Amino acid sequence: MKENLSFYLSFLTLNGLILLSFNSQSQDFSYSADKLYSDSANNSLTFEGNVSLNFEEFIFESDRAQLDEITKTLELESLSFKVKNKFVGGEAKKAIASENKISLKEAKFSLCPCEEKIWWIEAEKADLDIEKNNIFFNKGKLKVYDTTIFYFPKGSFPASGERRSGFLLPEISASNKSGTDISIPYYFNLAKNYDFTFEPRYISKRGEGGSSQLRYLSNNYEGFLLTSFLDDNKNDNSFRWSANFFHNAKIFENYFLNINYSNLSDSLFLRDYGSSYSNSSHQLFVPQKMSISSFGKNYEFITKINAFKLTSPIGISQFQEIPEIKFNLFYNYEGFDLNLKTNYQSYKKGGSFIDNSNTKVEKIKVEPEFLFYKKFFEMESMIKLNYVLENFHLENSKKSRIYPKAEFKISSTLHRKKGSNLEILTPSISYIYTQNKNQHDLPNINSGIFLDSKNFSRHIISGDSYIPMRKDLLISSEYLLYRNNGKLNISVSKLIGLGKRFLHTNNFNLNLPEPYQIKANYIEGKSLNFFGSITKDSDKKYDSFNIGLFKEFTNENYLSLGFIWARDINAYILEKEEERPLKFLEIKNKFLINEKSTLHAKFNYDLENSNLSYSMIGIEYENPGLVIGLALIESNELDWYELINQNTVNEYNQQSFRIYFELKGLGSLGRKIDQYTRNNKYSDF
Repeated sequence: MKENLSFYLSFLTLNGLILLSFNSQSQDFSYSADKLYSDSANNSLTFEGNVSLNFEEFIFESDRAQLDEITKTLELESLSFKVKNKFVGGEAKKAIASENKISLKEAKFSLCPCEEKIWWIEAEKADLDIEKNNIFFNKGKLKVYDTTIFYFPKGSFPASGERRSGFLLPEISASNKSGTDISIPYYFNLAKNYDFTFEPRYISKRGEGGSSQLRYLSNNYEGFLLTSFLDDNKNDNSFRWSANFFHNAKIFENYFLNINYSNLSDSLFLRDYGSSYSNSSHQLFVPQKMSISSFGKNYEFITKINAFKLTSPIGISQFQEIPEIKFNLFYNYEGFDLNLKTNYQSYKKGGSFIDNSNTKVEKIKVEPEFLFYKKFFEMESMIKLNYVLENFHLENSKKSRIYPKAEFKISSTLHRKKGSNLEILTPSISYIYTQNKNQHDLPNINSGIFLDSKNFSRHIISGDSYIPMRKDLLISSEYLLYRNNGKLNISVSKLIGLGKRFLHTNNFNLNLPEPYQIKANYIEGKSLNFFGSITKDSDKKYDSFNIGLFKEFTNENYLSLGFIWARDINAYILEKEEERPLKFLEIKNKFLINEKSTLHAKFNYDLENSNLSYSMIGIEYENPGLVIGLALIESNELDWYELINQNTVNEYNQQSFRIYFELKGLGSLGRKIDQYTRNNKYSDF
């Protein structure tokens, strides 16, 4: 507002109602009131009775208001107010307003995006600053449905959803392992592109600790740094910690840097403390990776470190790539692809807290590759020839091998459209050949068996050590049906060995599986998903079966069922373990009790051992202004769905009680209940 304001007043009297228009070069104000008094001596205007006015960023309703032209302030009594374009409003006994600011006495205000009066702050004094986006107050009480739930000697809140420094709502939970767990985070809004959060924490059965998170963002880079620590009084007052650094950057044109590094003081820290890695669950390992990559039209260059820290207390050291350097050249001409792949890998065992193995292996690989594609009529053909030269440098010896690989594939894509229906059938047949080689004395570098037809033509054995003898036919067919908003996908495959097909080392002789596999997936909009797969082999230990159903009803109610069966879950591990059959049933449900209340449930049942391994029952209440959730959780065994599908291990062998509380527009406490019952829908096909 400028120092010298010119008033252009126009009056219109209708049954005692006075309408006033107030203009300056930069502002436009409008008022209405029962009575208007002008005091030219004091350069002021006084409004009385049903006062309604727009002033700066505010909309007021008041019994009485006085506008002072000299001080450019507006004084009001017995008022209600709203801030334009923000969910901020309230009432007060008195107020003084100026440009972008308002000072309130005996105030009630709320940031709730709701019409109903659900929660609010009562304060002896409150100051609202629109430019700083803050509401400061003294002697405040947080009220929900007129019940006081918290007292504030003084405090502040943001006046909108924009970020600013301040305390966040605390997190509270309880479990039989940790006891009462309380944390109170404080957020520092350092700049538009970086911020910092510090979270002191008290765990009654463990001790004191804390966490921090630094986040940053720029046009060419982004990342974060997470740290956690615990002074554990249950473990001889030992100081325990974890750290996770993530950084993505474009360092030069076509050159990129990625860092994802994590470390822990001990293997059980994530179990005892919890972590931002995956909230209440932890991974089988935490990554220690770094890569620099560059890509061009005819080349690919990648150098990386691929290490990790195992979170299992009995985990044995595994081979890590420290480092790997890859350089590939590509050339394409009218259906011909000529590629030259070169690779250097230096392996060293590590990652375990109890195993000090430090075996080292170096591997150099050169692989020319020739591909030819040809389409004729409705058929597509592909020929791929590789010639692999590998050299292993072991601790006490060297080993070289040269072998050819070949794959021939013929496929066809058939379409049929009838009305709104579209059918696609893709039959194919492939021949895969790999020459037999002596693989004695080679180390087992993270190897296992794939039991998925997507991998049969590439690598039936994972890892970087072993090349199995193969003379295989892979016969498969995939059927797709698009109908209205539904999609059906069925695939059938059979791997047939022609003659001998085996993996022979000095540690074991393995006849490779030749499975049948059938997979089906049906999706109808976002409300229905059915999926399943069955794998059958002459060696019955590889047999497995998986089926699932997700159905969403009205009001977002849903039911999810899943069943996994495997004759031997350890069969895919080349270093053979004791046979372990698996029969696992999962049920998840969300049911709307009424318009505002929802029941959530999840149960995992181990059919093999007749054991309810996991149960969660929760109830959630939500209205336009708040959400309250309560959950009771008991877990006694691994969640095999999480382990197999997401490579994570949920905390088990514990009982816990969880609370979720959110005041909309202000913040939340705890985790929403649906985070404990994530859906399995839209299974990867």
